[in-house]
Amino acid sequence: MVVNEVHTFRGTWLMYAILMLEMPTLIMMVILWQTGHLGDEGPIAVAVVGSIMVLVFLLIMNIKLQVRLDRYGLAFRNPPFINGWKKFSVEEILEAKVKKTDGMFEYGGIGLRMGRKFRAYIFIADYLLEIKTHKRKYAFSLKDPVLAEELLAEWKEQTSIDS
Repeated sequence: MVVNEVHTFRGTWLMYAILMLEMPTLIMMVILWQTGHLGDEGPIAVAVVGSIMVLVFLLIMNIKLQVRLDRYGLAFRNPPFINGWKKFSVEEILEAKVKKTDGMFEYGGIGLRMGRKFRAYIFIADYLLEIKTHKRKYAFSLKDPVLAEELLAEWKEQTSIDS
């Protein structure tokens, strides 16, 4: 059994919220430039602000979380921040559980959350997969928890047989 999940921000309310915040700012910058309130460097200021807005929008649009669970363990990547697959074998995982919570309040919002003792990859989903290793705790958003719970039960059987 294999669980593959891909999470992005494309098509979510977050993308529309960003557009609704950026467009009035850009319109205001163009109006200030056209009325002469930005001085001689008005076109440069509008170009810089517009470029930053486009780059931030494209960055957020390209953030993705890919999680793969199989009988050997967990692998994940989070482009453009973590481009290579980071893998944990079943033996490395001390504890794993699926929780029905979106993780926004527990981990402080959506996106990549980092602390000394935890890493959280929170996207817009209703469930979390929490993994505890020797070094730290990890949290991943899940869309379909049923297969993940079945796989976690298989992991528990596998580790109890191996012990």
